[in-house]
Amino acid sequence: MLSRRHLLAGAGVSLVGTLGGRVLADRSSSSPFDWPMTRYDPAGTGYNPDASGPKDGVEVAWLRDTESPMHGLTAPILVGETLYGVGRQDLVAFDRDTGEIRFTREGQYWSSPARADATAYRSDTLAVSSYEGVYGLSAGGGYELLGRSVGTERWHAPGEDTGNWSGSPAREPSPVAADGTVYATVPDTDRVVAIDASSGRVRWERTVGSALSSGVHRPAVRDGTVYASAYSGDVAAIDAETGERRWSVAPELVEGDHRRYREFHPPTATAEGLVVPHRIGVSLLEPTDGSVRWEYTHGGNATDGSAAVADGTVFVTDGDGSLHAIDLESGDRAWTADYGPDTDPVVADGVVYLGYQYGELAAIDAETGERRFTYEGSIYFSQPIVGDGVLYVLDGEGLLALEEAS
Repeated sequence: MLSRRHLLAGAGVSLVGTLGGRVLADRSSSSPFDWPMTRYDPAGTGYNPDASGPKDGVEVAWLRDTESPMHGLTAPILVGETLYGVGRQDLVAFDRDTGEIRFTREGQYWSSPARADATAYRSDTLAVSSYEGVYGLSAGGGYELLGRSVGTERWHAPGEDTGNWSGSPAREPSPVAADGTVYATVPDTDRVVAIDASSGRVRWERTVGSALSSGVHRPAVRDGTVYASAYSGDVAAIDAETGERRWSVAPELVEGDHRRYREFHPPTATAEGLVVPHRIGVSLLEPTDGSVRWEYTHGGNATDGSAAVADGTVFVTDGDGSLHAIDLESGDRAWTADYGPDTDPVVADGVVYLGYQYGELAAIDAETGERRFTYEGSIYFSQPIVGDGVLYVLDGEGLLALEEAS
């Protein structure tokens, strides 16, 4: 097995080539095993039905340290042969099979990227949030000239420097890409925007909930509708093409004045309805009007985390020691399993994977709730993603690929 230090050799190989001084950045190839944005798809399901990962134990396929720390709440993404990760100071592209660093581009980017079609370019656009708004970056990385990157940043959409920069981990809500459009929240605001992936032109902008709310989560997009939830407990459905508001609700989740329990988390859009976790449970809202179809109460104290949905089951952590599996149609509990922290589950091939920033990566059987393995080879793990038999996760120093133990 190659060591971290061995793999550091040869870093910095670019994705792009040159011909007559011109940069050629071909459009990224795709495969069924892609994980092109955080939570896998625009709907936010955290589930790729074609992917698979290790099931009964893991070993390291490769490790790759990076020059700047990769701490944060961001997950990597996978597009074709390339993995992308965001650290505290840069965007890094890795070879999927070896972990070799293809390029590094400096920038204060503060979310997982989302791959978007950009018809104006020969390569895709990577949309990423920062404290200063939303950026469109070249998936090919542009190129370096005299020690400076050229052609990496294609556009900068609305936002302004909030003065909140620090050395803390990246944590802005990640953009979502669908049909050549990027849907994102303007950092530290209550606004959702739709941005043309090629030009950065804002197609529409809408407020979710009160203008005094403390922010909006990563949106979910399904069947021509953008769904967004705010910390305040407001949820809105917006026409993805026109920006017209279809409905806006602030459902009461418990009796009395316990408004703190209405602190909604990021939504997941499904054919059955909109799954919205909150502090003490999960709600399923009707996609047509936002009315509550069922309410599942786990009684925990979840202050973060989103729900994965796979094969008719909702998976969500409660912040109080358990992972819950809930029937999507009825709202009934299927099982619970021990898992302490708030986090964002992902699912592939009958296995639920959970990573947490304080040193545990777990795999739990999606059918039974049985723990299949635990990996504790680092002091930090991001939300993992799944490819063709491989689990990819940022581990604080760089990117880690895990495969089935031999």
